[in-house]
Amino acid sequence: MSIDAKPLSKDGNRTWKITTEPTVEPITVDEVKIFARIDGVDEDSLIEGFIKTVRELTEAYLGRALITQTITMLMDYWPNVDAIEFPRPPLQSVTSVSTVDEDDSETVFSSDNYYVITESIPGKLVIKQGCTAPINTDRYVGGFKFVFVAGYGDTAVDTPSSIKDGMKLWVANAYENRAVNTEPPPSAKPLLDLHKVVGFGMV
Repeated sequence: MSIDAKPLSKDGNRTWKITTEPTVEPITVDEVKIFARIDGVDEDSLIEGFIKTVRELTEAYLGRALITQTITMLMDYWPNVDAIEFPRPPLQSVTSVSTVDEDDSETVFSSDNYYVITESIPGKLVIKQGCTAPINTDRYVGGFKFVFVAGYGDTAVDTPSSIKDGMKLWVANAYENRAVNTEPPPSAKPLLDLHKVVGFGMV
């Protein structure tokens, strides 16, 4: 099978998933209760569930990671572009880059061969001048593996306040209607849209 026979896309036929979830949420149950004027503790677990769901939907809507999380990304081939872009900014760091064979054995690509730009949106990995990108002729699907860390920070205070306020509105709406809409309510959109990322790699 020749790699040239594959339809080539800009992102190298990339897939990714969160492999280490955030340890906290950007907003708390108490913050939502104060915001929505909810008394008592009987429905705290319900509100907690809404917060987690709304955070996941907010990340998907914005194309961003909020609280620190680890993401594993696979590519079928190394695309002919100047930089590899990472989904779910802000990018904090790249843990490893490796090639994977058909037995799932990994060969680490030395970090001496590349540098990482965390300041850009999206974050990028760039092969250094004089170095070459890794080559994998042993596996044509998912043969390049990236492990990276994304998110504003480890604690809720690191997440922009406008995102947290938008989430409170979304959670309050879910509480009132006893259901979470997959799109933010109209009242939350102006706050969230301030941080929405559009373009390649933001799914």
